[in-house]
Amino acid sequence: MAKKKDTTRQRILDVAEILFSDKGYDGASIDEISLTAGVNKRMIYYYFGSKKGLLDTLFQNFLRESSSMLMSFVRHGGLESSPDEEAEESIGSYFAYYEEKKDILKIMLMESLKEKEGETPLFSLVDFSSVLDASEIDYYNAQSGMSEREKNQMLVTEFFTGVMPLLAYVIFKEKWCGHFHVTKQDLERFYDRAMEMTHMAYHRMQRKKE
Repeated sequence: MAKKKDTTRQRILDVAEILFSDKGYDGASIDEISLTAGVNKRMIYYYFGSKKGLLDTLFQNFLRESSSMLMSFVRHGGLESSPDEEAEESIGSYFAYYEEKKDILKIMLMESLKEKEGETPLFSLVDFSSVLDASEIDYYNAQSGMSEREKNQMLVTEFFTGVMPLLAYVIFKEKWCGHFHVTKQDLERFYDRAMEMTHMAYHRMQRKKE
């Protein structure tokens, strides 16, 4: 019985992810989600409390998984001058997960563009305080050895030259290839080179300081 409940819950999440991405959070109704998922809408309220609770669960699941990959990167020396093989695998998995969860990123982007008070979901892509426990945050701070000013510089750099370009690449890749008539393989090479000249240049500079 528990397995059936888990399957139903996950089906609701999968359907909501698609509908929120296609129609926006405001455009997708609980009635449509329940109909598409083939469940009574009371089940949605049972599992998530509200449509906002459903959206928050999608975001939290994504953030927990992506932050876990980044912490693995840190634990395997990703912030050091010579990261080990596991660090490279972790960051590779992180990029692949962004590709896999393109719909979630689209929803985060749309919700972050709304002019309303409250949290901006995209900022959570560099601020994992809501999903990391205190021991993980302390471990990261100890490994980075940064002052408060340096942390602020890192957050700005990671968000505006790392996360946002990656998000744009994942979301617009298909349309870019169609508009500019380039292959996905060529676009990937161009993107990797652009990141080498910008975001990765920052990391190389940081390592020289160590």
